[in-house]
Amino acid sequence: MTRKFDDWSAPFAVRNLRYLRDELTEVERKIPDARRAYFELVAQKLALQYAIDDNERYIHEKGDDVS
Repeated sequence: MTRKFDDWSAPFAVRNLRYLRDELTEVERKIPDARRAYFELVAQKLALQYAIDDNERYIHEKGDDVS
């Protein structure tokens, strides 16, 4: 239906629909990379939280003698 017009002679709604479909395709293409980046960030967060907890435990055990 939207292909019966060329890009510039198409009504606004048709051009807008094409644009939105192209944008959706672009976003869907980025999802796998974003998912990988998200899991890497979660892993970094967990590693940092573990290090913080470990240091807090060490400070708690040593008390005021921490240097």
